[in-house]
Amino acid sequence: MTVALAALIAAGCGNDSSSKDETTAAKGAVPPSLRTVESASEDIIDLALAGRRAEVVQKARRLNAAAEGIDGVDVRAAKVATLAASAPLLDVALASNRVFALVPGLFARYDTPVPASVTKLDYYDFEAKLESRADDVPKLKAAVGGLAGTWGSLRADVPDKRAAAQYESHVKAMARLTDNADPSATQREAQHGLDLVDKLEESFAG
Repeated sequence: MTVALAALIAAGCGNDSSSKDETTAAKGAVPPSLRTVESASEDIIDLALAGRRAEVVQKARRLNAAAEGIDGVDVRAAKVATLAASAPLLDVALASNRVFALVPGLFARYDTPVPASVTKLDYYDFEAKLESRADDVPKLKAAVGGLAGTWGSLRADVPDKRAAAQYESHVKAMARLTDNADPSATQREAQHGLDLVDKLEESFAG
């Protein structure tokens, strides 16, 4: 591990993607409401970045309804719904990713073939992409630190070693881009990571 990457892992400590629920025993399938929280929060980010306000508002309503009664998620989802109609779309996307940050810990309560840490990688790549857009370098570095730390705990367990090697290269590339000197390059690499996470999920799902 390079010195720069080790420093980024340290910077990512204390991140918002809580793992406190990951030791909870499996309790069957993930509830449909939580699946909706996962998909809607991701969709809102993509729609917001594409400038599709009306669809953001619609998805935010769906997210808010699905999050009802889910402790911690409901408050964050309500904020997304409040922001959706008129706030800057980047702010809406960041708020939606704060909802998505809670998904890995919640999914870990249930019986799923894909480890919660894979979903965490999705969160961190989204966060890096968004913080690059916001030109918030400290938060970008923290996101990449969280990405590196999560990947370090997961990579040995990935069944598809080619997919693992590709993601390893991605993490190293992100570590080189955290100064955000070329935001478009940082955001492209973060999106590349999001695409690679799909391969990791396929690897575990078999």
